[in-house]
Amino acid sequence: MKNQVIAKRYSRALFNLAAEGQAIEQYGTELDGFNKVLKALPDFENLLRNPLYPEGVKKDTFQKVAASLELSPIVGSFLNLLVEKKRIQHLPEITEYYHRLIDEHSNISRAKVRAAVKLDASEIEKIAAALEKRIGKKIVVEFELDPSLLGGVFAQIGDFVLDGSVKRQLLTFKESLKRGAVG
Repeated sequence: MKNQVIAKRYSRALFNLAAEGQAIEQYGTELDGFNKVLKALPDFENLLRNPLYPEGVKKDTFQKVAASLELSPIVGSFLNLLVEKKRIQHLPEITEYYHRLIDEHSNISRAKVRAAVKLDASEIEKIAAALEKRIGKKIVVEFELDPSLLGGVFAQIGDFVLDGSVKRQLLTFKESLKRGAVG
């Protein structure tokens, strides 16, 4: 819970600065790039997180990496603040929430769509169009193959769920039989 509060607070602060400077997408890309560096270089991440390393070493190493990534001054200062406040370990959550703010700002919702078989691009576009009508926002579909559904499609946008899977239909039919409603 505390991690979410931290992530929301820091990402919202950076997002507000990005909106003022009209650099919303740029800052998101820079956060993604720095996250990739941390994943690719676990020793660097350890250096930034570990309290046993002197602050001067952390700051110098961070400055060199930030310069090589050509981070904007605001993102560089933001990441430096996370290091100083010992909150760099929250960067993945901060980045994720920052991207949610970008989506919200752009009136975009992300739908997780699962199907028992691989869907082609045109089928996914039709599903996205149907969901856009229902939700009233632009939909970005993240497709996942799920053979356990048996057939049909399952879509989730936040808390909103549309379950058109054969598995769900069979379970509904089974419940109807138990209640004696079929016949």
